[in-house]
Amino acid sequence: MPRRLFPVLAAATAAIVPAGASAQQERASTLPSYSLVQLSVLSAQVAPSDFSSTTKTIRSCSEAMKIAKANGWQAERKRFVHPSELPPQLRPIMRDVPNGEATPVLSEDGSALHVLVICSR
Repeated sequence: MPRRLFPVLAAATAAIVPAGASAQQERASTLPSYSLVQLSVLSAQVAPSDFSSTTKTIRSCSEAMKIAKANGWQAERKRFVHPSELPPQLRPIMRDVPNGEATPVLSEDGSALHVLVICSR
């Protein structure tokens, strides 16, 4: 599975930082943003119900990373994601998920399963 964010989120966050902008410039932004971890796995590797029940237990991003490693799932960090950069269908989901917890399972076409864990806002 290619190492990328959930496609909808990847496309939305691709233009967050202009080419040549530094990480320090990103951190200096006055706009609120999310720090996220995305967990992904091919649906052929795990039952959707097992993925869902495991990710519902997550209470921190470090825990998400440990769970991903223990299960052989892909984990990717994404920092400085402004809510306006999220696809419209993800905004209410992200707004309602507490820090440290995972979103409901997202699937682009049924072949891969994803969750986003909010590290901080």
